[in-house]
Amino acid sequence: MAITLVVAAPSALTGEVLCRALNNRRKQFKVLGCTHTKKDFLEQVAEHRPDVVLIDARLERDPTAGLQALRELRLPRSSTSAIVLVDCSEPGDVIQAFAHGARGVICKTEPLQVLCKCIRSVHAGQVWADSSQLRWVLRALHAKERFHMVSAKGSPLLSDREEQIVRMVADGLPSREISTTLGLSPHTVKNHLFRIYNKLGISTRAELMLYALASRDVPHGGNDPPEQSDT
Repeated sequence: MAITLVVAAPSALTGEVLCRALNNRRKQFKVLGCTHTKKDFLEQVAEHRPDVVLIDARLERDPTAGLQALRELRLPRSSTSAIVLVDCSEPGDVIQAFAHGARGVICKTEPLQVLCKCIRSVHAGQVWADSSQLRWVLRALHAKERFHMVSAKGSPLLSDREEQIVRMVADGLPSREISTTLGLSPHTVKNHLFRIYNKLGISTRAELMLYALASRDVPHGGNDPPEQSDT
């Protein structure tokens, strides 16, 4: 079955070209809506409830409109996944995109076949970013970790069980497997994750995975992140 999409591009012409290219791959994708304004984008997502939204970080000549729209979608409560198109030289857009719930970030200069692979991967539940983008996010989340890991009194924010679950999320285990491995009910694992999100000031599993990678790898000067993250 084709992956359904709503696309938001910086201009009507750019959007038309992109949507036509995606619709030409009919067995893979079906574009339900194509717009270049924040208002229309939010309305079309609410109407169509697509599998994936593809949104440029910059809409209507506003460098923040796309990211604002992404934030207003409240993706953690939705079955829709988001991919953000960014300028390759803008670390801030990449970091904000993941902070607002995106599961994929891709440079506008990437060829169509790479974009298509990104859409399929994100729809399959993976996180998509190249190595440079991951390094930017890891640095940002490492700084965030130093701020959030302890309370004002210097006490750890996470319990031993919560830290165990975070490590398993970072290793790519789904909640069902975490539940089986730890001998906990799925509901208990869900509650643990909800408390972890609140304690760390994050809102999505993708953020938690990147947060955990930052706390595990960056302080020790490990290897560069992989070319693609497919948790």
